[in-house]
Amino acid sequence: MPFVPRTRAWLLGILAVAVLIRAAHLSAIASTAFPKFPLVFDQSDLSTYWEWAQGIRAGDWLGRDPYHPAFRWMMDIAPLETWYRWWGGKAIFQEAPLYAYGVAGLLAASAGSLLFVDAVQLAVGALQPLVMFWLGRRFYGDDRVGLVAAALTAVYGPFVFHQGALLRDWLPPLLEPLALVALLRAREKGRAAAWVAGGAAIGLALLAKETFLVFAPLALAWTAWELRREPRRAALAVAALAAGIALVLSPLVARNVAVGAPALAFSNRAAEGLIEGNAADGFPVGLTHPPSMKGILERSDGRLGRVAWEVARTYTGDAPAFARVLLLKLRALVDPLEVPNNLSVSYGREISPALRLSLTYGAIFPLGVAGFALALGACRRRGLFLLYALAVVTALVSTIVLARFRLALVPVLIVCAAAGLVWCWDAARTPRAGRVAAYAALVIGSAAAQHLAAPIPALRDMPDLAVYPPEYLLAAHIYAHDGQFDRALAQIARLQARAAERPAFADLARAAALSETELRTLWAGRLLAAGRRDLAIEQAAKAAAALPSPPGSASPLYDLGALFARLGEPGRARAHLQRFLAAEPAGPRADRARRALADLDR
Repeated sequence: MPFVPRTRAWLLGILAVAVLIRAAHLSAIASTAFPKFPLVFDQSDLSTYWEWAQGIRAGDWLGRDPYHPAFRWMMDIAPLETWYRWWGGKAIFQEAPLYAYGVAGLLAASAGSLLFVDAVQLAVGALQPLVMFWLGRRFYGDDRVGLVAAALTAVYGPFVFHQGALLRDWLPPLLEPLALVALLRAREKGRAAAWVAGGAAIGLALLAKETFLVFAPLALAWTAWELRREPRRAALAVAALAAGIALVLSPLVARNVAVGAPALAFSNRAAEGLIEGNAADGFPVGLTHPPSMKGILERSDGRLGRVAWEVARTYTGDAPAFARVLLLKLRALVDPLEVPNNLSVSYGREISPALRLSLTYGAIFPLGVAGFALALGACRRRGLFLLYALAVVTALVSTIVLARFRLALVPVLIVCAAAGLVWCWDAARTPRAGRVAAYAALVIGSAAAQHLAAPIPALRDMPDLAVYPPEYLLAAHIYAHDGQFDRALAQIARLQARAAERPAFADLARAAALSETELRTLWAGRLLAAGRRDLAIEQAAKAAAALPSPPGSASPLYDLGALFARLGEPGRARAHLQRFLAAEPAGPRADRARRALADLDR
């Protein structure tokens, strides 16, 4: 279908908006600690991608010694050598490799600049509305649906946020719709080359995220079904599609064979994801590690089929319990809360005005559900779209639910939302008040279900999910390291404000107060070393005032006592050292504290 000039003008305008929003977001985060998180958050996927890309840049382009993290929770379960065995060997990639290699290339081109990586990702992300335009246009045969889908994509905040972070999760919502477009184009053109291109697009999406494996066989089946009345053409199309997939995956297969990994291995994530998302003693929303994980991995030796069997055994025949876990995951897919992991969308909205003005999941979901309901009457004409939606939901509920994983569902919602809005517009112009009222009822009903019935109350009382403190603490650490103590303390003040939102966050409030004490103590020491004693005394006093009671840790008491002694404040020094000794009466620091007290008494 050729573009009409008016459509082209609208599309260019939407792409311009997408660029401006992403440029504004990049400008906002560039002056913050955010781009440096991968350098200091060593217990995260952010750090994993950074280290993995560094290994590739250092010359291991074949991945003979691919990077694997050794997170604390992993070491609590088993040594790294045991994890290698459970994974099927050290040579298997940690995750599907496309993103890590892309990051390595960008770092090599920019002398290791993380901000450059963010900028390129946001620039590529600005093209996502174009892909969504093609998708909506091809599925509905209407330029307006494509334009609305493009516009919604351009201003969808979680897309923008993740495009500016060192995580791969922004890629599947771009590459998977692109694969759908390629398949629809192949069906339209009917040529072998077009089917090969469609297979290549599927292969590229598989290299970005291995969960697209759920959709790949459905795409082959759809192709055969679409051409069922022409068996020869159907066989050739399926063969061409499979050839395209094989062509793109062939470098991975060749690499695996060369380094001794299983030929078709994409990553080692499947077993852990299955346990975390489905074990009876786990919690499938957010990242938790069930107590049964160690035993399941030991008994199964990491073999996926056996892992699934051992996970099923944790229910001891209690099928309703598994149904409740599945229902909880489905609710989490609907819940407007963006469940954080590694990074939090809510934190991004605090530091980026562009995100605060953008579209949220709580807005797109009701529109998408209403549009999906309207599309059911023509489901045969959109079978590929329904198969993709089914594959996405299946992949999501097979593991834990996180905001960044849920991004894969958003293209489905956006296309449906665009179709519904166009349908409502046409109904309003007719005018057909009954149809408009029916659409409004669908949207309002979906919004009510999402915001009133679906939310999981327990998530709101879990500070690690509702607030996600690591980002505030990481930013404070980075600013303090750079000598920007005022900015570091501003992060702690924001964390304290979040901790004050609910009584259930009392422990978080205590931890934030302790962090304030530690930062002010460090700042006072720096000021004293710079000869600014009066300001050092002021910060030391504020540090002491911020210290929670009981402090929960003896270290701040010792540090404050030693600081006040250096400041020539013997009374304050004595009081803090004595409190320290009451909390920690033995050990090397206790001996030093007693010597310091003896010096103060002379």
